Amino acid sequence: MSPGSWESWAPPLSPPTDAGLDRYEAALIAAAWWDEDPHLCAALHGKLSPPPLPAEGAIPVAMVTTGSQSIAYGRAVPGGPMGAALARAEWHRTFTAVVSVPLRRSA
Repeated sequence: MSPGSWESWAPPLSPPTDAGLDRYEAALIAAAWWDEDPHLCAALHGKLSPPPLPAEGAIPVAMVTTGSQSIAYGRAVPGGPMGAALARAEWHRTFTAVVSVPLRRSA
């Protein structure tokens, strides 16, 4: 397992990112799971990473309507490395949502 292989799938790590997942913990998870199941490894990294900080000055209003125009506000999606890590974690969660059905042999 090369360090670069799992680090490219991991959320922001601390260090160098102050509010990221602890690099030592991330390395332990990668050592245990990366070779066997990289999707589970990335999902565990995503689950254990600290939640993103709330947006400053978040507006609780969903829609503003004046007589001549309407403006709708959607859920804020972070950009940069945090947004990419959240998108990867959500993608990995789709693999764990599959339900397995046991097959029966027909008579």
